[in-house]
Amino acid sequence: MADQKFSCPHCQQHLEAGADYAGLQINCPACNGSLTVPGPAAPAAPPPMPSRPAAATGQGCPSCGTPLARGAVLCTKCGYNLATGKRIVAGKVVPPGKPQPDNWETPWYKTAYPYVGFVVVLLGVLYFFSRSNPDLQPVLVGLAALYVLTSHIIVTVAAFRDGVGTGFLTLCIPFYAIYYVYWVAESDMLKVIYGVAIITNIALRFVE
Repeated sequence: MADQKFSCPHCQQHLEAGADYAGLQINCPACNGSLTVPGPAAPAAPPPMPSRPAAATGQGCPSCGTPLARGAVLCTKCGYNLATGKRIVAGKVVPPGKPQPDNWETPWYKTAYPYVGFVVVLLGVLYFFSRSNPDLQPVLVGLAALYVLTSHIIVTVAAFRDGVGTGFLTLCIPFYAIYYVYWVAESDMLKVIYGVAIITNIALRFVE
């Protein structure tokens, strides 16, 4: 059957799961919140399979060993489905034997932190060399302004996802954007991105 796409009701993370998971309760791989895969209710649990005595007696998950309730079909810790013999991670089926990321951690290269750090280092290097070479100042100012603009766009897009009114306030009122990032939004990554943008915007005023 075709996979279905849906969003986590807690963090709005986009997920994808096969139609056979409809009606099952899982944990969101992004925020670990409990959610139910949308769609028609899943069929009743199949009778115990002779090849999986541990799962049939409710002793533990065959994949990770986590204790399961009697009659459980899905392990909420590792995503193992007792009916299909497969695991799902981030909404997708994982082949047997493939290791699961610990605690559903996102790989560092899929976060904004290394790229924000690279921009900060690059701006620092340009500032250092622009003190002896004034021709580099336009490059420094242009790159810094581009980062500030990009950061504001990212924050505005996130605000529009929370609501049209919130998005317009964030777009038009700079002080509301600060309020949204540090008091409304729950994303630490958004706080880092916008915090660096604020510092960069202030530093631009002191560039000779």
